[in-house]
Amino acid sequence: MKYCTKEWYEMTQRTGFHLLLKVNEKAEKFSEGFYNFVYAQREKEELEIAEESSKARFEDYFDQLDFATLEEYNKAREKFTPPKFNPEDIKAKFAKAQEYNIELLERSLPEYILEKVADIRVLALDYCTNEVKWLIENYCKENEKRTEEVMNELMIAEQREFDGEMPEFTKESFHDCEISAVEKDGGNIVLRFNKGGFTDCKGVIFKNAEIIQQDGEVIGAYWLYDEVFKVENKLEIHALLAGDDLEYFTIKCEDTEFIW
Repeated sequence: MKYCTKEWYEMTQRTGFHLLLKVNEKAEKFSEGFYNFVYAQREKEELEIAEESSKARFEDYFDQLDFATLEEYNKAREKFTPPKFNPEDIKAKFAKAQEYNIELLERSLPEYILEKVADIRVLALDYCTNEVKWLIENYCKENEKRTEEVMNELMIAEQREFDGEMPEFTKESFHDCEISAVEKDGGNIVLRFNKGGFTDCKGVIFKNAEIIQQDGEVIGAYWLYDEVFKVENKLEIHALLAGDDLEYFTIKCEDTEFIW
């Protein structure tokens, strides 16, 4: 990958830390009491949301227009069961989410921001000082700007590569599609997708193809982004996948065909 690299993808995940932040002057100093108060408040909110969801009816989630036929609608309605309300389970999940958010902030935010944070636990609950909010907001906006610049650079590079006549493969987006199978069919390689992502396409046939890079297990990984280039009169399709880790996957082929 020349543009949508692993490092670039990590940057795309660091563009929204500021969106839910709330300023509170008590976040300026470490306070166990303030942390416990905010934690209990947020936990209470999660419990209320879960309890409300347990009372939901089928009609609160779906409309008849969501189904192709009335029969399908009625079958789905009969099978519908609202999520059970289990306070202890909700509390355990909230505690686990808090641990994850703390770890995420610690590995994602630069040191010049972290050193301004009195209690990372409070920041993980979306409370901070005005200064920290300003720093995080600017950091996220700069990341967003750079990630968009890279996507524009890729678009221009691909347009130049193919003189504006983009190959068929680029007309579908496989972002967030899960790869369910990789098959050899003579000289062809077939990738099949589980339903998901932003396309109804069920797979792709890469004609007279060879895999020239595969970092890890492809089956079960999610297709994130791709780049297409012309190499020796063939297509070279580079993909960034999300499996156990971020992985690069590259196929060289003569052409592609969608499976519907």
